[in-house]
Amino acid sequence: MKKLTKDVYMEVLFFAFVLGIWLLWAFILPLNEGPDENMRLQIAQFILKYGKLPTGDQKEIMDYTWGFTYAFRPILPQMLEALFMRIAMVFTRDAFALLFSARLVSVLSGAVFFWYVKALGDMLFERKSLRWVFLLLNVCLPQSSFLFTYLNCDSMALTASAMILYYLLKGMRNGFSVPACVWLGVSLSICVLSYYNAYGFLITAVLIFSGYYLERIRKGDACKGEFLRKGLLVSGIVLVLTGWWFVRNYMLYDGDFLGLRTQEECAQRYALDIFKPSGRRNGVNMGISLADMLFRSDWALLVFKSFVGILAPLTKAHRAWIFAGYGLLFLAGGTGILRECIQALGRRYGRKNRGNARNGREVFDASKLMFHAGLVTAVLLPNIMNIWYSYSNDYQPQGRYSMPMLVPFMYYVARGIGYWGQRLADGWRSMGRPAVKISGCLVCLWMAAALGYCTVRIMWPAYQNVEDKAEVRVYTLEELFGEK
Repeated sequence: MKKLTKDVYMEVLFFAFVLGIWLLWAFILPLNEGPDENMRLQIAQFILKYGKLPTGDQKEIMDYTWGFTYAFRPILPQMLEALFMRIAMVFTRDAFALLFSARLVSVLSGAVFFWYVKALGDMLFERKSLRWVFLLLNVCLPQSSFLFTYLNCDSMALTASAMILYYLLKGMRNGFSVPACVWLGVSLSICVLSYYNAYGFLITAVLIFSGYYLERIRKGDACKGEFLRKGLLVSGIVLVLTGWWFVRNYMLYDGDFLGLRTQEECAQRYALDIFKPSGRRNGVNMGISLADMLFRSDWALLVFKSFVGILAPLTKAHRAWIFAGYGLLFLAGGTGILRECIQALGRRYGRKNRGNARNGREVFDASKLMFHAGLVTAVLLPNIMNIWYSYSNDYQPQGRYSMPMLVPFMYYVARGIGYWGQRLADGWRSMGRPAVKISGCLVCLWMAAALGYCTVRIMWPAYQNVEDKAEVRVYTLEELFGEK
C-alpha cells in the first residue's frame, strides 16, 4: 500500500508540474504567437456572436492574406472555445480573459491527454521506468506542450489519438465490450471533428479491431457475427456524431464533403498573389524533385527541429542541446526497436524454426501483427501528408503537421530504449538493473528539466513585458530571421 501511495503521489505531483507550465504558457503567450491562432479565434468569436457555425467563405472571418478560413475544415475545438468564452463572459468582457478562457480547451485537452497516456503506459509496459519514460516523452516534448497552450486543433487530435489507442487496447483485453466500443466510437468521432492530419487513426482502429477478431475467429473464440455487430456499433456511433459535418459540407460546397477543394478555390480567388495556390512556393512550382526536397534541402532538419519544439515565431527559442538530446533519444529508440525486430525475425525464421514455419505449424498472430501495422500506419500517414503538402501545395517544413503520430511514435521510442536497457541489465547482471533504473530516472529528469528550461529561459523572458497580450504582435524580418 505504501508503494501504491508513493506512485500516486509522484504521478499527481508531476501532473501538477506539467499542468502548471501549460497554464503559465497559456497566460503569458500573446495572441497569435501560436501558428494561425487568430484565424481560429475568429471562428470561435463568430460562433459566440451569431450562435451558428460560419461557412468557409464567411467574410467576417476571412484572412485576405491567405484568402481562406479554417471554417472549411472540422471545427469542434472552436465550438468548445466559443462555449468557454460564453461562460467567461458571465464574469468579464476583458479581451485577454476571453482569449485565455478559450485556450483552456487546449489546456484541458492536455490534461486528458496526460492521463490517457499514463493509462496507455501502464498497459503497454511492465517496467515502471519505461512507463515514466513513455509518459514524459509525450507530455514533456516542448512542441507537444506548446500545442496544449494556444488555440489549435492539434491538441484535441492528440487527445483523441491517445483515447483511440487506449480503448483499442482495453477492447482487446475485455473482448470489445459494449462500453469499450461506445467509447472507441466517441474517441474516433472526436478525431474526425478535430484535424484531418490525424485521420490515419481511423485506419489504425480498423486494422487493430479487425486483427483482434481475425485471430479470435481463427482460434474459434468468436464468430463473424460478433465482429460485424461490434464493428457496426462503432461505425454507427461515428456516423451519428460526425456525419452531419460532411453532409453540411456536401450541401454548402457543391458536393465537396471535405471542403478542401473549395478552400483552394477560395484561396485562389481572395489571397494575395504570392500566396495564391497557383503561385505558392513548393517543390512542384520550384521545379525540384521530391528526393531533392527531402535529402538535398533543410526540409527534414527543420521538420525535426519543429517537431521537438520551435516555440512561437522566435528563433531565439532554438536550443541546440534540447534538439541534440531528443535526437539521441530518438536514435536510441529507433535502433533499439530495429534490433528487437531483427532478433524477433531471426528467432522465427532461423534454421531451427524454418521447417516449422514452412509446414504451417507456426502461424502469425493476426492480433499482434495488425496491432503493429496499425501503429506504423499512424506514424507514417501524418508524415506522408506533411511531405506531400510541402512538395505539392505549400512549402512549410513544420513538425506540428507530423504531431498526430506522437503517441505511437513515442511508444516505439520508449520500447527501443527499453531494449537497450534490457541488454544493459543482462550484460551487467547484478549491477545492470540498478544502472537501468538510474539511467531511466536521469532521462526523465532531463526531459522535465528541458521543459522547465523552455519556461524559465525562453517563454517567460520573451513575453513577460508584453503589455497587451490580446493584440496581434507584428514581427520584423530582423526579429524573425535576423535579417535587415
